[in-house]
Amino acid sequence: MATVSAVRTSSPAYQAYQILHLAFTVAPIVAGADKFFHFLVDWDQYVSPLIPQTLHIAPHTFMLGVGVIEIIAGLLVAFMPMVGAWVVGAWLCGIILNLLSIPGYFDIVLRDLGLALGAFALARLAAEFDTGVAV
Repeated sequence: MATVSAVRTSSPAYQAYQILHLAFTVAPIVAGADKFFHFLVDWDQYVSPLIPQTLHIAPHTFMLGVGVIEIIAGLLVAFMPMVGAWVVGAWLCGIILNLLSIPGYFDIVLRDLGLALGAFALARLAAEFDTGVAV
């Protein structure tokens, strides 16, 4: 049994799972926390003008809520990757829709599409490799 386990954990697919699991745990938590501190970027610039018009909420307040959701999504990936990865991928699709309504952010849309596909790949790999143990 130990030999089968060693072969399985040394496989490229398992290593890809580990890389994606770590990345999609850390990245949403860091990005979510930064919504409160703006060390990386002023996140409020990424709020579509449709959000305040529709929800009647200030962009900064909206982004604080986004930060909380992203932290929770990252924790969900850490502890339940089969579920959390789908949540993060869907969240990234929502970000894509938001950014499509703002001129000049199509490069970020493309990046987030790649990230969403990576999150969906993690979800599929988690179906094979998730052991129920957090990162």
